[in-house]
Amino acid sequence: MLIESFAPNPDVVEVHQIEIAASCEAVYRSLWAADLGHSLVVKMLLALRLLPNYLLHPGSLRRRLQKITLHNLIEGGFGRLAEEEGREVVLGIAGRFWRPSGNILPFNAENFRGSTPTGIARAIWNFAVQEAGSGRTILSTETRVVCGDAASRFKFRAYWLVVRPFSGLIRQIMLRAVKKACESAA
Repeated sequence: MLIESFAPNPDVVEVHQIEIAASCEAVYRSLWAADLGHSLVVKMLLALRLLPNYLLHPGSLRRRLQKITLHNLIEGGFGRLAEEEGREVVLGIAGRFWRPSGNILPFNAENFRGSTPTGIARAIWNFAVQEAGSGRTILSTETRVVCGDAASRFKFRAYWLVVRPFSGLIRQIMLRAVKKACESAA
C-alpha cells in the first residue's frame, strides 16, 4: 500500500474498514463525492476540536463548510501525498496536534520526506479499496502518526489517549457515509 512508503514505522496506527455492496470503482468514486461529515456527531466533534482556536482567536471564525468531502479536506489543510487512482489515496498533515490552537503546519510535501523534524508529528491517512468478491468491496482507512522525537511522542500519546476514541468514531462514520452513498445509488 502507498501509505507504507510514508510511515513504515509509525508510533501510532489506527485502522477501520467496512464492506460495501458495490464495485471498487463505484466505492472509490463515492469516496470522493460523499459527504463525510454529514453526521451531527462528526460536526460536533470537529467543532469541539476547533473551539480553542475560536476562543483564542475570535476573528478566525469563518463560515464552516456545509459538506465535508475529500476535496474539502485537502483544501482545508490535508495534502494529497499519493494516489493510485481507483485503489488508494494518501493524505498527510503535520504539526503539534497536542496544542489547543496553532497546531497545524501549512501543508508542504517536503514535511513528509526524510525523518520527522524534532517537535513535530506527521499524520498520514489513507483510504483504500479492495475487491471482496461477488460485487463487494472493502473500504478501509488507516491513520499512522510518526513523531520527531521522544518529547513530541510523549505529548502526542497523551493527546491520543483522549482523542483516539473520537477520531476512530469519525472515521467509522465516514466509512458508513460512503457505504450509504454507494448502496443507495445501486
